[in-house]
Amino acid sequence: MKIKFWTRKVMHTFIQNWKILSGYYKFRWVQIGTFIIISLIFLTKNVDFSLHLNAPEEAIEMKENEIAKTLENKKETLPPATTKEQAAQKEKYFGSLFNEIPPHLMRHLPSQADTNLANTFSNLGFMLNPNLAKKLKVSPKVVALKQKKCDDYIATFAPIAIKEMKKYGIPASVTLAQGLLESNVGDSKLATRNNNHFGIKCFSKNCKHGHCTNYTDDSHKDFFRKYKNSLESYQEHGKFLQKPRYQSLKKYSSTDYRNWAHGLRKAGYATDKKYAPKLIKIIESLNLQRFDS
Repeated sequence: MKIKFWTRKVMHTFIQNWKILSGYYKFRWVQIGTFIIISLIFLTKNVDFSLHLNAPEEAIEMKENEIAKTLENKKETLPPATTKEQAAQKEKYFGSLFNEIPPHLMRHLPSQADTNLANTFSNLGFMLNPNLAKKLKVSPKVVALKQKKCDDYIATFAPIAIKEMKKYGIPASVTLAQGLLESNVGDSKLATRNNNHFGIKCFSKNCKHGHCTNYTDDSHKDFFRKYKNSLESYQEHGKFLQKPRYQSLKKYSSTDYRNWAHGLRKAGYATDKKYAPKLIKIIESLNLQRFDS
């Protein structure tokens, strides 16, 4: 009821006021005044509209000036095009010829980001499975870094493996494959902290200080040998395979890497059932048999 009352009252007031305004509009001066007010409003809108039409050009000009100033400031604050580390890396890859390479080709060099990403993958994964990089959508630069790491490891330890082959008859390819696999191409904790590239354990009951350290292996803790350097680790590997349990392998020649790989697995060198196929895959993928004789 109250709503209807107030609605009627509002309508009544509006009608009364409209009648009063209509009465005033009959006067000439009211009509002239209304015309002047409407004209002023129209002229103001027209000016405003013209200003807005010109605004985009002014805004573009202002934006261009801002961009120019920003670029000038960036020129002053940009770091050198290449850091000392990048320069050293480029010099290592290309030598003195690097300075002749056009700047637009420099982006193909592995960046620090690529190096960091490479650290998240196994060093041998892409070598053993060529389709893995494509499957994981990994940059070719990362794969190249892994390949280079393997090549550097082989170049470093191949002479030692050949020397041990001549001394004990162990194929150099097998020694290198074991070193690559057991040490994750020299990056494992055992390799970096103990110089132990072959996962050789310590079975001595009276160890001297620094002779071995404790690490987890196959879900339980074991003591692993610690060496002064990587050379000693490779030399110890040759001696280690002279134990009675490995004597059956001597019937194979130093070029028969396949039987050596399977023989090591059967003799209990590793608990991994796929140990022999992995060694063979590493040897053939990296062409390590070229060191055998």
